[in-house]
Amino acid sequence: MTLVRTDSAPSRSAATRRPSPLPSRGLLIDWDPATYRQTLERFSEYRATPVPQPEAETGSPFPFLLRVLDADAPPPIMLHPHWAQALEGFVREQARGVPMGAANRNYKDRNPKCEVAVALTPVRVLAGERPVEELQAIASGLDLPWLRSYLRFRHETATHSVLRMTAGETAAALRETADAVGRVGQVDGPAAEAAAVVRRLQRRFPRDRGILLAVCMKLIQLDPGQAAVIPPGCLHTYLSGQAVLVMGMSENALQAGFADRYVDLAELQLLTGNGQPQPSILPVLDVGDGEQRIPLWSDDLDLRRVVVGDDPQPVRVGPFSVVLAAMGSAGITVDEITMALEPGAKILYAGEPVTATFTGPSQIFVASTH
Repeated sequence: MTLVRTDSAPSRSAATRRPSPLPSRGLLIDWDPATYRQTLERFSEYRATPVPQPEAETGSPFPFLLRVLDADAPPPIMLHPHWAQALEGFVREQARGVPMGAANRNYKDRNPKCEVAVALTPVRVLAGERPVEELQAIASGLDLPWLRSYLRFRHETATHSVLRMTAGETAAALRETADAVGRVGQVDGPAAEAAAVVRRLQRRFPRDRGILLAVCMKLIQLDPGQAAVIPPGCLHTYLSGQAVLVMGMSENALQAGFADRYVDLAELQLLTGNGQPQPSILPVLDVGDGEQRIPLWSDDLDLRRVVVGDDPQPVRVGPFSVVLAAMGSAGITVDEITMALEPGAKILYAGEPVTATFTGPSQIFVASTH
């Protein structure tokens, strides 16, 4: 087997030297989705390695990204467009001549972006929109005039109504919400959830439209090991906790609240005018020996979570697997070659399917193509 770790230091770069003369079955390299194809091409003279083909519907050069999220500071509320929205938006901005790097560019590519979150710690996710019955309970329990008035007409969703508010209307609704949470007594159900969400966000974003959106958004609570899918076209953010995110390969992300860049309210209204697809909990299949399987958005993709304790754990990898270590350092050994993984680090194995040995203690995520 040829197993090589690339490194950024020129004197140690595996790209400039011949790999160790071992039986060639695959490559083990640091994972960077922006450069992995070029890296594999450097080693093509030593060993041809399988590379996943672009997805038929999206043209994405690689079907997923993998990273650890820490929501100690909640990230922006954002929306990844679905396939038709992304294609239409990209073509429209190209026709208008909007530069690709412009601050007001919404669509960097034609691709949708599904997102799957797997909880490492207890995680709270805000996504989609609550059912009307829950919004009515919040409006009544917290005595929110702005929410009650929008629900009375029902000609649009509450989220769309918030996105249409003028600056003055937004400021007034934020004052009403702050006053309501400050005076509220003992409440339960959706009203209690919404009050807790507002208190969490007010400390960081006291005058942000995102607080009003958060009141309307569905709250999902995940225990460690549980997973949820955030479909394209669904507003979402993370309130607290740590999770591993598996996402489609796209840079399309329109921010709607708690933003650190351009917010296009008109485009967001267009994307949410007919409602949003809703998030949902995913089934997690326990296959034994500390290993779980989590479904993704394509049958060609496989995600496994492996809890590694003090004893080494065998796990199949290949023909194309990205391995991420979380909640502790880990090691991966394939035949005679061992690589160390710090928390959050990722490596790529490309080659003949083999049984790797993982060491911990750690949680290890293996995302593979079939």
